[in-house]
Amino acid sequence: MSKKAILIICDGMGDRPVKEYDYKTPLEAANTPNLDKLAEKGLVGLMDPISPGIRPGSDVAHLAILGYNPYECYAGRGSLEAAGAGIQLKPGDIAFRANFATVNEDLTIVDRRAGRIKTGIKELAEAINQIKIESVNGVSVEFYPTIEHRGVLIFRGEKLSKNVSDTDPHEIGVKPLKSKPLDDSIEAERMAKALNEFTEKSFHVLKNHQINLNRVKMGEKPANIILARGAGSYFKLKTFQEKYGIKTAAIAAVALVKGVCRIAGMEIIDVKGATGGLNTNFNGKADEAAKAIKHYDFVFLHVKATDVAGHDGNFKAKVEAIENIDKMIGRLIDQLDLNETYVTITADHCTPINFKDHSGDPTPILIHGPETFHSEIKKFCEKTASQGNLCRIKGIDIMAILTNYMGISEKFGY
Repeated sequence: MSKKAILIICDGMGDRPVKEYDYKTPLEAANTPNLDKLAEKGLVGLMDPISPGIRPGSDVAHLAILGYNPYECYAGRGSLEAAGAGIQLKPGDIAFRANFATVNEDLTIVDRRAGRIKTGIKELAEAINQIKIESVNGVSVEFYPTIEHRGVLIFRGEKLSKNVSDTDPHEIGVKPLKSKPLDDSIEAERMAKALNEFTEKSFHVLKNHQINLNRVKMGEKPANIILARGAGSYFKLKTFQEKYGIKTAAIAAVALVKGVCRIAGMEIIDVKGATGGLNTNFNGKADEAAKAIKHYDFVFLHVKATDVAGHDGNFKAKVEAIENIDKMIGRLIDQLDLNETYVTITADHCTPINFKDHSGDPTPILIHGPETFHSEIKKFCEKTASQGNLCRIKGIDIMAILTNYMGISEKFGY
């Protein structure tokens, strides 16, 4: 009889030793009795999402962890963001991951996330969707807000290519970049030209919008420009049902992660109060995962909070997020039959506090379930994981390991 599995991704949880906190990582400093209990009686090791030293985006990391080789199937982050937002791309469409951002009068970026804007987004999006592309014939643009400052930007028309550079420079104190074609094709030239026109017009449309005028009066950062990155195009994946023959569900708030899961054929379960931020509904996610595993063979659960704290460089917030995750895990395992269910916990990448971005460091991983060897490790963190009994694996290995334990993997050879 095959077993079931839950895979929990604590986004950006891994870190590096922080000098100001006695050279501990947030995971090492956090009080995590539930993680520690699972680690002690399970497999523990380090996981490179792609390969040692490779800094992964969340998109390629999730693809790899779910068993898809990103070098073979990755078609750009924008397409995954679109899928996560429930937007059906058509062949020829080009999608970008987009941010509301704050620039000053000379267009220098003050905040790439517009103060993590939470209100007035719908009204701003309506204004953006009035923009007409005039420099490139037959091209229209659509903007879909997702969570906080995030959104999806889609260009529709003939002869467009995803082979263009970003307008988001990924840093503050500089101006938005001019998109450039990354090859000599007319399609890439048309796409870059249309994106540059849109970026310029987004500033003119947003800077005097009443929502932003009110934000300035209240001492908040205006969301007065749209920055785009990660051009992607339409693509399809072999679904989990086709790959593994199992029924799967996913719990996630972030559009990108929803997109990966949706393209992989997973049933998306929305949780009330799941924000993709530090204030997400941890308990609700635990309860929905416990319900889902009764009806599905495999449940994927994503939590973004640790990555948010890492990008903000906030050690204490990351510790608090990890401790909230630990409580979530405790609530979840109290509702599971651990003799029939494998619980895997890891991160899609490290987001070190002092780096404030994704790094190429390995992230700790644990796999708890029936017939796994006990690591005897007392504290689950980066340091102890390097001494664990799972050794060091790659993201692409996780599903092979789980399906083997679940009893559903195919034999290789006679």
